[in-house]
Amino acid sequence: MEAEQTGMKARTITSLVIIVFMWGVTFPLVKICVTEVPPITLAFLRFLLSSPIIVLYSHLRDKDFKSVFTQNLAPLAVMGLTGIMGYEALQNIGVELTSATESSILTSSTPIMIALMAAPFLKENLTRKHALRIVLGFAGVMVIVLPQMGDLSLNASSLVGNSLNLLAAFSWAIYSVIGRKLATRYTPTGLTAASILLGTVFFIPPMYVLETPSLPTSIQVWLALVILSLGATCLAYTLWNQVLSEEEASKSGVALFAVPLVAATVSITFLSESVTSSFAVGAALVLAGILLAERD
Repeated sequence: MEAEQTGMKARTITSLVIIVFMWGVTFPLVKICVTEVPPITLAFLRFLLSSPIIVLYSHLRDKDFKSVFTQNLAPLAVMGLTGIMGYEALQNIGVELTSATESSILTSSTPIMIALMAAPFLKENLTRKHALRIVLGFAGVMVIVLPQMGDLSLNASSLVGNSLNLLAAFSWAIYSVIGRKLATRYTPTGLTAASILLGTVFFIPPMYVLETPSLPTSIQVWLALVILSLGATCLAYTLWNQVLSEEEASKSGVALFAVPLVAATVSITFLSESVTSSFAVGAALVLAGILLAERD
């Protein structure tokens, strides 16, 4: 029994590392893609490419795939509306209006929202240790972002972008709480496939109402789109639902504080975004919160 629990814990940690990396690189990749493709259209193309793959895989692998739809259409629709269409569209627009680093930092408020929602809806206890992990992670994020606030232009686009990033974090918290409830009864692939399929459909109305859809024109953007579809969507979403089936949502969410660290590192390296000493201090606090969580 102990060996089985150790193996499950190791699998969970490995999954979270992959998730954090894939979702961290999402922000600079989206920043590159929105130079050629409108943000909502980009999100639609990303899931249009990934949904047939994950649905086919789930259909062949999971015997109960159809029952996921027939028995849970309403919660799956909410997951598709919030965690797929809502989160991705809001995040892409936010990235377009702000820097990739800033966008990732603002959406990293997700663990706090997950913890606050998991207490009443999932009956998860917010212990002192867990509160400390959240405080450390959030403090690290604030150390990184506050020195940058003086450089932010308080124009309409910046304020809208920041607000949309926070709404994206709230949308992901809703997706995670509902996903935690369903993940204890269904396979991660089936749950991921069902929510992605519905979410892809939800992109269509806002895409045609708010944008003029267009396809990428360069190989670089097509390559980034493929990475977003296969890595950040098919792989990372499935692993996230797998983690939710084995661990409390509030505890798993702490790892998402590390997403801005990956996003900032990649953005600094490839997009020439600036780095300061406060970033190193903030990164240390974020890692301390995550390590404390994994130590438990």
